Amino acid sequence: MQTQNSSFKLNEQNVEINATQAIQTWLVQQLAQLLSLDAKTINVTEPLTRYGLDSIDAVTLVGDLEDWLDVELPSTLFWDHPTIEKSSVYITENCEVSTASLGDAKAEVVAKPEPANGKKGWGLFGR
Repeated sequence: MQTQNSSFKLNEQNVEINATQAIQTWLVQQLAQLLSLDAKTINVTEPLTRYGLDSIDAVTLVGDLEDWLDVELPSTLFWDHPTIEKSSVYITENCEVSTASLGDAKAEVVAKPEPANGKKGWGLFGR
């Protein structure tokens, strides 16, 4: 019986890690889009101000994050927790984040659009 309890804690920890990773992935994608950056150049341990995030963009990003996670967050989230890593850990430790909504959104963030004609390339020339 004690094994089941420790197993449950391990699974709960894995869900928290997955939630943190999903939030980090979402934030990287949103930051890249917002600031016209290549997502591959964003390091989750670097301060967000390094990428040029100003206060208006930060508050907007917090609002988008609230909508995505369906939770209320402090508008000063990115100033209090200035990296993607720190802010995502804060969220998973202090907010009740639905893993179901994370799964849907994570799939949405990672999914790449398929060409309309089913072929690779631009698809503009109808070849």
